[in-house]
Amino acid sequence: MAVKKYDYLIVGNSAGGIGCVEGIRREDREGSIAILADEKHHTYSRPLITHLLEGDVDRRGMDYRPRDFYRKHSVEPFLGFKAGSLDLDRRSVRIEGEKGNGSRNLRFDKLLLATGGSSFIPPMEGADLDGVGTMITLDQSLEVKRRLGRVKNAVVLGAGLIGTKTAEALSKVVDRVTVVELADRVLSLVSDETSSRLAADAFRKKGVEILLGNSIMEIRGKGKGKGKGRGKVEEVLLLDGTVIPCDLLVVAVGVRPRTELAEGTDIGVDTTRTGGGFLVEDNMATNIEGVYACGDASHAHDFVTGAHHLLPLWPNAYIGGRIAGLNMAGVPSRHRWATNMNSVDFFGFPMVSAGFLKRPNRKGFTEIIRDEEGKYARLVLKDDVIKGMVMAGHVARAGIYLGLMRNKVKTTSFSEHLLAHDFGAVHLPDEVKEKMKQPIRVIE
Repeated sequence: MAVKKYDYLIVGNSAGGIGCVEGIRREDREGSIAILADEKHHTYSRPLITHLLEGDVDRRGMDYRPRDFYRKHSVEPFLGFKAGSLDLDRRSVRIEGEKGNGSRNLRFDKLLLATGGSSFIPPMEGADLDGVGTMITLDQSLEVKRRLGRVKNAVVLGAGLIGTKTAEALSKVVDRVTVVELADRVLSLVSDETSSRLAADAFRKKGVEILLGNSIMEIRGKGKGKGKGRGKVEEVLLLDGTVIPCDLLVVAVGVRPRTELAEGTDIGVDTTRTGGGFLVEDNMATNIEGVYACGDASHAHDFVTGAHHLLPLWPNAYIGGRIAGLNMAGVPSRHRWATNMNSVDFFGFPMVSAGFLKRPNRKGFTEIIRDEEGKYARLVLKDDVIKGMVMAGHVARAGIYLGLMRNKVKTTSFSEHLLAHDFGAVHLPDEVKEKMKQPIRVIE
């Protein structure tokens, strides 16, 4: 079989890969594009996988782009194919279909690595029992949904964003849901102590049990694990000796960047000590000519701290892919507007955070706080420029604060209004309003 060469090869069919296609096609209508993914599914919105459990959306409702997206953008999709190895000298990727079928090489001129992240299950006795799994992909969500009719007691290990959203969805369709978290609070990476407590309260009011400072020591069930017909999970033993009935265990203790395709190559990858991930410049280029990376497997420039690090966020993945696509098509572009911003809602209780969540113990940093009747806000400032925010219960002005952050606006002249109930554009000087109207990046 003749080896086909593409002008652009994209590994990854999620937000970053789609952003790259759209970036390329903005400038290059003729170049050949192939997109490769080990999932068989048409591109879908991963933030919606928990909504699939609740029945809020169906499979088609999860589509990230229309079903004719690949055809309209002249993209050749290789869905359900795993990237086995990367040869930079020959500029090719070896791919294999399920069960080793369909093995072939795809050659490329330029390559995007939008490989995303993978969940993992820590070593625990009983981890191979039926009913134990993770949930960051559509297939995993569909598997959990398939089981729901037989589940009365669900346990979620981990109270980060994935764990809490999974617990919320399960609570609407399962009799009892318990969240087990080793840290002393929920959502510890995207909240401060007060907003975390308010979020936990929202869960408890809906009957979700939150167990903090604890973890699972053993997963128990009848029969043996491994392989077809393996035993099923029935209960979990916690570190403090508590035993909880469990028909379904979702492990949500973290996601690791998928960088294995770069093993054995010279592509720069961060050490696992600092989280791993592809090392890139502001244009999303790696250290290898013509090879780019974006999304959950890649670093990005944090406009708040000035550092490059992992920012595993859906909007960041799309923008990083779009910026990569523009550069691959010959249009110099930089991705300079990412930070660790998160916006979530639990049972109608909204939360937003970005940048620094608490005042660093360094010169020039200050903070202001408003805490009243379940409506909480904290702004972190350095020399009167907003460098971080946490909002819970009421988040209507989060967009204004983020705009001020991105534009590095000095708030000195209107600082007394920042957390006022009526704070809005009316309090901003005209020159600030004009600055915030300017596009922060040219991606359209």
